[in-house]
Amino acid sequence: MDLKEKVIVITGGSRGFGKALAELCIASGAHVVISGHDATALQNTAKKLSCDSFVANATSINETREFAKYVFEKYHTIDIWINNAGVQIAPSLVEDIDIEKMHHLFAVNFFGYVYGCQVALSYMKEKGKGVIININSTAGLEGKPGIAAYSSSKFAVRSLTESIRKELKNSNIQVYGVFPGGMQTEIYKEEYPADFREYMEVMPVAKKVIENLQSDSPEMDLVLKRPNA
Repeated sequence: MDLKEKVIVITGGSRGFGKALAELCIASGAHVVISGHDATALQNTAKKLSCDSFVANATSINETREFAKYVFEKYHTIDIWINNAGVQIAPSLVEDIDIEKMHHLFAVNFFGYVYGCQVALSYMKEKGKGVIININSTAGLEGKPGIAAYSSSKFAVRSLTESIRKELKNSNIQVYGVFPGGMQTEIYKEEYPADFREYMEVMPVAKKVIENLQSDSPEMDLVLKRPNA
């Protein structure tokens, strides 16, 4: 897919992986609109990248709708919607999980993706084409000790992605899943892993995602594991 002149939406675009994706999409000639709940961080990133932005909390269906409405009214299309906003909580045994934090984690990591998919599809189905990319994690492929909350949310996103893909099998709307295996982002700010410095840097991973999107035969589920992981 040629990204030139495409209108691309990226949630959680003010920092980390979302910011890297935005930078590469802009370099490919796309019109990028990033969203996030932190107005200051969002504005700073938008200014640095010279792209459009809209303050919206991924956990709010109404704010997600307003975000999409803003994009559509300004650009008259939404070609690609990237669900990227995500959070993590400190590792713990299942019986020790802070339930309030887990509810918030699911609100961002799962329901935020549901809202994004619902809203994106409402516009893409009218147009008859489009692309949705759900940024997942290798934690959505295999359960791991200590991160049951995070892994469960990512398994849920994997199922969401596969289900929507099957619902759209006779359409021109594509739904991709991306499964990175640990990146150096602020998602771990509650407790950084001991081997955090061995995690992948965001830009090389983002480049592989964009290269896959631009290829003639993109992988529907792109798994990007750390070397020796």
